[in-house]
Amino acid sequence: MGTNIRQAKLYDVPAISRIEQESFDSPWSADEITKDVMSKDGSIYVAVIESDGEKAGYAEMRTVAGEAQIYNIVIDRTFRGKGLGEMLLRHLIDKAKETGCSLVTLEVRGGNEAAMELYHKLGFKEVGRRKGYYIKGGEDAVLMDLALGGFEITVEV
Repeated sequence: MGTNIRQAKLYDVPAISRIEQESFDSPWSADEITKDVMSKDGSIYVAVIESDGEKAGYAEMRTVAGEAQIYNIVIDRTFRGKGLGEMLLRHLIDKAKETGCSLVTLEVRGGNEAAMELYHKLGFKEVGRRKGYYIKGGEDAVLMDLALGGFEITVEV
């Protein structure tokens, strides 16, 4: 059956919620996920990735003023290490380009080495840190950006 990525629908919420609950100490509620999946304003995009017919993960991105912010990329524990996170991230980057965004931003736990390695691999650059941001564990939040459209802003001094 292979792998499929598509926009999440209301019937995906129970699986998304289960993956969220199993993956995080402070998970989003099913009500929050439902609200985002059902959003009609066009600024919120929730994607689900399926592998061999099973929901293997999801991601959420919001767009505003030509920028896309990735809020979450989560792969079910049983599907990790198979490249699905990278597929999902590439999908979000493509969606950001389709909507005319010039920048993709995200925040990641400083201790999440696998995620940071993936983000660096796809061209994200660290642009800042929020020291001790995560209450549980006191980890830093690492802020990362990916410029789209093949341009960089340089400032001469």
